[in-house]
Amino acid sequence: MNKAQSKIFVSVVLLSFPSPAQYELWYEKYITFYNSKAVEFLKKNGQLSQSANLVNDDNDLIRVSLIWTYKDKDAYEACQKFHGQWAKIGGDFIGKASGYRGEQIWGFN
Repeated sequence: MNKAQSKIFVSVVLLSFPSPAQYELWYEKYITFYNSKAVEFLKKNGQLSQSANLVNDDNDLIRVSLIWTYKDKDAYEACQKFHGQWAKIGGDFIGKASGYRGEQIWGFN
């Protein structure tokens, strides 16, 4: 295990939406919330990357995977002060979420 990689902290969430309308409602809020000022703040506090990925399925359920990477767990905790504000605006859509977080044990860029 590479010591530099062992400190990277990752958070992953899978969101499931029952309809395109619910997905669109979430997406519009998401891209507004994570504007350029937000990204600047997160980078300054140790967040390395963030992505929202539309899962390609052949069914009516719409799913999005969200992946956040941080330089370490301390950076994750510092950025949670901002991410925690999402609940104030993001709670009006219907969807299910499941997730996990922990240290990266292998990867490459």
